[in-house]
This record gives sequence, C-alpha cells and structure tokens, in this order.
Amino acid sequence: LEGAVLGRDAFTYSGNRKEFETKFGTPEVESFLSSTVASLEGAVVNTESNEFELLTNGPLCVKVTMSVTDGNVATVAAARATAADYWLTWALEDIHDHRPGAPINSQYVYDTKYRQNCYAALLPYYNAAFGADGGDLCAAESGPLDEGYVGGGS
Repeated sequence: LEGAVLGRDAFTYSGNRKEFETKFGTPEVESFLSSTVASLEGAVVNTESNEFELLTNGPLCVKVTMSVTDGNVATVAAARATAADYWLTWALEDIHDHRPGAPINSQYVYDTKYRQNCYAALLPYYNAAFGADGGDLCAAESGPLDEGYVGGGS
C-alpha cells in the first residue's frame, strides 16, 4: 500500500521505517507497548488507519479506544512518560545524529512532506474534536513547513 500511495518515495520512507524499527523498535519497547495495552481496562485496539496515518504513524503506533477510568488514565499517563523516556534516550544517542556532510536541505524536504502528511492525518480528528478551530490547532500541532524556518514568503 505504501508504494501505491507514494510511488518512488515509498522506497525511501520504507527504508527509513525499517531502519527505525530495527534500531528503536526493540523487543523491550515492543514488550512495554504490549503490556501497556493489556493492562488497560476494556481497551479495544483500532487497526484501521487512513492513508495519511499510514504515512506518518511509526511502526510502534498503538490506537485504542477505552473507557475513561482512573486506572486507564493512570496507565496512559505512565505509558506516555515511559515512551517519552525511551524516545529521548534513543534520540539523544550520538549514533543517531545526522551524518556529517549530509545535506540539511534534504532533511527540510523530508520534514516538509512529513508535516503535510501529519496535518492531513490529524485534521479529521481535530475537526471532530474542536470544530471550526480544528484546522488552526492541527496546523500548530503539525509544525511549520520549510518556509517557516526562513520566514516564509519566498
């Protein structure tokens, strides 16, 4: 499906995703996600994704619907803190820095497309949750396009 949606760029995204899966998607992280979902009361895992979610969700994305209970709220809060710790520890390791001499412009090109896809993936949810303010909140959440780094208008 990725290839049908992105065409030639799918190979780049697919390669990046596989590299990410093997470097970050460790058995420890996978076990953490599985045990978190299992500990949620009445959680139903949602495996459906729209086209843009398929492009932007990480390989370890978990979408669940559950009741708002004290236990579920505590579990989600603890899971978010643990996930952030996993990510920040991994991302700040020197081995994951940009390669010396790698063109920064290529990162901006990737980031811009990614942010456009994030906006498209989030927009239906933000519109449903926030009505007329959904688009503005979604743009703020998705971040600036590459023009945002240089002031835009060029």
